[in-house]
Parts: sequence; structure tokens; C-alpha cells
Amino acid sequence: MNDRERRAALCSALPWLTEDLEKDGKLEELGDAVRAVLAETPVLEATVGLNIPPHVLDEPGPVRGEEPGDMIPGTRRRSAGESYRCPDGWCSLNVVRRPGGELPAGGRCWLRDRPLRVVEA
Repeated sequence: MNDRERRAALCSALPWLTEDLEKDGKLEELGDAVRAVLAETPVLEATVGLNIPPHVLDEPGPVRGEEPGDMIPGTRRRSAGESYRCPDGWCSLNVVRRPGGELPAGGRCWLRDRPLRVVEA
């Protein structure tokens, strides 16, 4: 897994990491780690000491917009709503929102606190 994918994993995990690390009294350390990641420090280096389970940053997490049907020859993707992406293409976030579905991540990049980029899915 590359650092770009780890940034997406960190971004996806931020809500529950914030909750868990606040309980452990490590919320300030999480803030420091996020600022370090934003300054281009590798995710694993920035999060050392936070005791984040390895699978959170190293294993594939939620589907990031790559549909299984894409691998079947002769199939065409059809518009399924909107796709919400990292505002800067800085990570691999690409979440499809079905029409009328819940807004992914509240429509914001949790690392950069900016609106996600919306494109047709």
C-alpha cells in the first residue's frame, strides 16, 4: 500500500480515531499527526505512537469507487449518481453517492477541511 492510499485510509478513519483517541487523552497527538501528514510526512511515520491498529492504515478499507464490474469485459459503467473525490487529488478518496443517498463524509475532506470535489459517477 502506498502513502496516497494510507492518506485516504486515515481520512476515512478520522471520525472514529478522534473519538477513540480523545478517550485515551491523545487527541492533541492526533492533531499533530494530521498536521504532519498535511506537511507531507508519510502517514506511518506521522502516526507512530498513536497505537492505531495496523489494518486501519495498511489494509484496503471502504470501497473507494472501484466497482467490481469494471473488470468484466464488454460492460459499461452507467451513471449512478455523484462521485465525491479528494479536493486536490491528494489521496485516493472516490466515494460514489447513489441518488438520494447520504452525503459521503459530510461532503468535506476531513484532513484539509475543504469541500470534496463532486463529479458525475
